[in-house]
Amino acid sequence: MYHKGYVALGIILFLALLAMPYWVNAGTPKYEEIHKELAPPKGKTCIYGKEWMAKYHMELLNKWRELAVRDGVRKYATPNGVFNVSLTECWQCHDYENFCKKCHEFSEVRPVCWDCHYNPSMEIPTVNYLK
Repeated sequence: MYHKGYVALGIILFLALLAMPYWVNAGTPKYEEIHKELAPPKGKTCIYGKEWMAKYHMELLNKWRELAVRDGVRKYATPNGVFNVSLTECWQCHDYENFCKKCHEFSEVRPVCWDCHYNPSMEIPTVNYLK
């Protein structure tokens, strides 16, 4: 076989490139570690269990949007109780800055909700119409 050295070098480089994502992420915190840093919810029972909410909360919020805007439904029943179809229901127990925002930043997710909607950490601009 010709150029055995180049073939071996090529295989080694290929394997190194294949393993690079593991090396790059070796020092980053895992989801379980960042989840421990999040502010624990205060108050009543959550809509669904912790694992379910971590995985499907965006689908639930999209479903709520459809129910509220298109169907006019304002109550949502689960095995844990009946809840208002509103983010204010979530913010009764969860802190936006130390829960939602921290997890979204860790996951590198930018929800488009805040392009139009208010969240508790935003300053509401005051406009003086009397000028």
